[in-house]
Amino acid sequence: MTNILSLSLRDLSTRALGQRVRHLRDDPNIPLCVKLEGAVLRTGTTAELALALLRRRPWMLFVLLTWLFKDRAEFRDRVAEEAVFDPARLPYRRPFLAFLRREARSGRAIFLVTRTKSEVARAIANHLGLFSDVIEIEHDKTPRGETIAKALCARFGSGDFDYAGSGHADIPVWRTARRSVIVAPSSQLLKNQMWHSQTADVLCPDDRVSGRYVDALRPGRWIKNLLIFIPLLDAANRGSPQFVVSAYLTFCAYCLIASAGYVANDLADLGADRRHAVKHRRVFAAARLSIPRALLLFAGLAAAGFGLSSFLSPLLAGWMAVYLTLSLSYSLWLKKTLVLDVLALTSLTMHRVLTGFIIAASMPSFWLLLFAGFFFFGLAMLARYGELKSSRFSGSRQATRANAYRPGDQDILASFGLAGGYLSAVILALYATTPDAKVAFHTPQGLWLLCPLLLYWVSRVWIFARRGRVPEDPIQFALRDPASLYAAAASAGIFLASAFVRLPPGPFI
Repeated sequence: MTNILSLSLRDLSTRALGQRVRHLRDDPNIPLCVKLEGAVLRTGTTAELALALLRRRPWMLFVLLTWLFKDRAEFRDRVAEEAVFDPARLPYRRPFLAFLRREARSGRAIFLVTRTKSEVARAIANHLGLFSDVIEIEHDKTPRGETIAKALCARFGSGDFDYAGSGHADIPVWRTARRSVIVAPSSQLLKNQMWHSQTADVLCPDDRVSGRYVDALRPGRWIKNLLIFIPLLDAANRGSPQFVVSAYLTFCAYCLIASAGYVANDLADLGADRRHAVKHRRVFAAARLSIPRALLLFAGLAAAGFGLSSFLSPLLAGWMAVYLTLSLSYSLWLKKTLVLDVLALTSLTMHRVLTGFIIAASMPSFWLLLFAGFFFFGLAMLARYGELKSSRFSGSRQATRANAYRPGDQDILASFGLAGGYLSAVILALYATTPDAKVAFHTPQGLWLLCPLLLYWVSRVWIFARRGRVPEDPIQFALRDPASLYAAAASAGIFLASAFVRLPPGPFI
C-alpha cells in the first residue's frame, strides 16, 4: 500500500494502461467500484441530511452554520450523527441501479465508494442490497479524485478495477481504472480528451437540462401577481405613468420574491414530495437541481426582489418582507395546522391585492376586500380539498400539505369552500346597489350579470374537484379548462361594459 500511495497519478495511469490491454475483454473477476454521490444517488448525502435535520429542528440553522464555517469534515460528521433519514426516500438513479443488479446477478463484486460517514453509506448499501462492501475515503487536502484513485489502487491495484462516476472530479479515478462507467455525464465531460484513449460506457444520459431553473421558479403561478394591477381600474391611476411603471417593477419584484418562497417551500416539502404521485417529478424532489444550488437560487431571488423593492420604496421592501416571512412561516409551520393553513394562503393572495394600493397610495374599497377575501378563501379551501383528494387516489403516496386533515374532512372542506364562493357572489350583487358602485361604474347594475357566471364557475369547479380532476392549484386548472376560460372572457366583457358603457334609463336601470 505504501508503494502505491507514494506513486504519482501519472505513474498510476501508466500502469493502468497496461492492465487495460491485458484485461481487454470483460472479466467478471474485476471488481466494480461505484461512487455513491452522483452515480447511485442524484444528490449529495450531507446536504440531504442537513435539510432533513432542519425540517425536524429549524432552530438548528445557526448551529449548522457554525459547524460549516468551522470545518467541513466536522460539519459532515456532526450532521450525520444528528440527522435521522430514511434511505428509501433518497433520489436514486433507477436505470443505473438496474445496471448494477445485472452485474450483481452475474456474480461480480460491487463496492460502494463514498466520502460520507460510513454509517450513512452502510445504511444505503443495506437498503439496496447490491454491494459487497463500502469503501470510505477519508477527507484530506489532496484533490478528492486523486485521493479516491490512490485508495482504490492501493486496495485492488492500478487498472485492476472498473469505476463508475459522474463528474470532472472522477477523471483521476478513471485514468487509473481498467474500464470507465460514466453516469449522467455533462456535455463538457464527454468532450474531455481522455476519452480518446479510454474504454468507457455511458449510462443515464444527463437530464439536467437548462429548463430545470425555470421549473424551479414556477412561472405559471406568477399570474396571481397580476392582482397588483387592480388599482388600474381607477382612471386616475391609468393616467399616471409613474404608477404604471412602479406597478410593473413591483410585479417583477413580486415574481422574484414569490419564486424564492416557492423554492423554500419545495425544500421544506422535499421528503413528502418524493412520496407524492405527481410531485415526485418536481425539480428538487427529482434532484434535477441540488440542494446547495437551491439555497443559492433562494438567496439570489430574494436579494434581487428586495433590491428592486428597495429601489422603489423602503416601505415597499418592508411590505415584501412581510410576504416572504408569511410564506416561510407557511412552509415550515402553518401548512401543518388545521384551518390556519387556509387562512395563510388567503392572506398571501390578499397581500398581492393590498400591494397594488400601497403603490397607488390609496385605500382599497371595503367591498373589494370583502369580495376578494371570501373568493380567495374559497379557492384556498378548494386547493386543500384537491390536495386531500389526490392523496386518497395516490394510495401509499401522501399529500404534501393536507396532512393536518383526514379523508373524512372532505365534505366539511367542500362546504367551507362553496360557502366562500357563494358569499363572494352575494357580496358582488349587493355592491352593485351601493353609491360606491355608481361612482366607479357607468352601469353598475351590469355587475349583476357576473353573479350567475360566478355561481356557475364555482359550482362547476367543485363538481370537478369532487371527481378528483382539480389539482392543488385551481388557477392552473382554470387556465387549462376551456369552460373556465370562456367564463373569464365573458366576465371581463361584462365588467368592462359596466365600467365604460352607460345605458339609457329604462324600467330596470
